[in-house]
Amino acid sequence: MDSPAWMFTKALSHRQKVCRLYKRCLREVDNWYGGDNLEVRFQKVIMRARFDAHKDEIDTRKSQVLLADGCRQLWEKRHFKPFRFALDPGGSSYDRERESPDQIVDSDQWTLAEREQFPYYFNTREQRKKVNSL
Repeated sequence: MDSPAWMFTKALSHRQKVCRLYKRCLREVDNWYGGDNLEVRFQKVIMRARFDAHKDEIDTRKSQVLLADGCRQLWEKRHFKPFRFALDPGGSSYDRERESPDQIVDSDQWTLAEREQFPYYFNTREQRKKVNSL
């Protein structure tokens, strides 16, 4: 049995956690400054500088505190209506069936040269249409 998508199957290293936090921070910058490309880029450079300031931290306790503080700040400053791609969970087209109408693949719209290139497909399609119409 497969594990659910939200269930972690392995422990993440500190580096992976920091990389994921950085990516989420960049997404939040996109959410807050989505309209102005120059402002978005400027804010992303500032965010990168904040992460780069502590990239050579040797003390593991301090680096864990910095990671926890970053997660807390991200949670506190998250956008009230984050951007979602249409097909992602919570998106406008999530879990919708997108079936094209059957007329799109009818042979009436294809030229003779196109039909001759794929004779097996069009013959099979005509047979299926006859079977379905019965």
